[in-house]
Amino acid sequence: MMALTEYVADVSSWEPWKQGYKFGVLLIVPPDPPLVAVNALRAQFAWSHSAECDAHISLTVPLPRALNRADWAELETIASTVDPFPVHYGPLMNYLPAAPGVCLQIEPQAELACLLEALEAAPCFVGAKPRPYPFSAHMTIAELISVELTETLMEELKVDAPLGTFLCTNVSYAVPDRAFRLTERAKLALGQQHADESD
Repeated sequence: MMALTEYVADVSSWEPWKQGYKFGVLLIVPPDPPLVAVNALRAQFAWSHSAECDAHISLTVPLPRALNRADWAELETIASTVDPFPVHYGPLMNYLPAAPGVCLQIEPQAELACLLEALEAAPCFVGAKPRPYPFSAHMTIAELISVELTETLMEELKVDAPLGTFLCTNVSYAVPDRAFRLTERAKLALGQQHADESD
């Protein structure tokens, strides 16, 4: 069956951790605001590969294989059973001492965890590598930095860091290109089934 999108054929030149993302991942790309504001902070403070993906909230583990149209239809059905919900972003937080870096706190954790669990229950995730750490929704500003820089940025950005709420209405499927720039290839609409029933 035809794949949903194109994938990089040869990823042997990529770093090992990047190779695991060949078939992409499901995540939430926020609207503007806070998209533009967080992207600006990422460009200024994030690690050298900050351009690899727009501001986002990571959800699922990487997919283990290419998606086809049937896989996408199953994911659409799952997404349709989850109603849109408000997502609150900010204030700043970090994961010191385990993982230096600065990000925005994200709530509600429970609803986001339920969403990712529902998506990862789809057959297309069979064979995926287990999540290496417990799920904790966040929106990264800077990562792979020192403890000292983490503490400095926490102080410098605490006044100007984005803070607010947006309505989560969809989940994005992002796949890397040859330069490992993750781009949105498709969207899963949340609650579409309920919208159709109300027509």
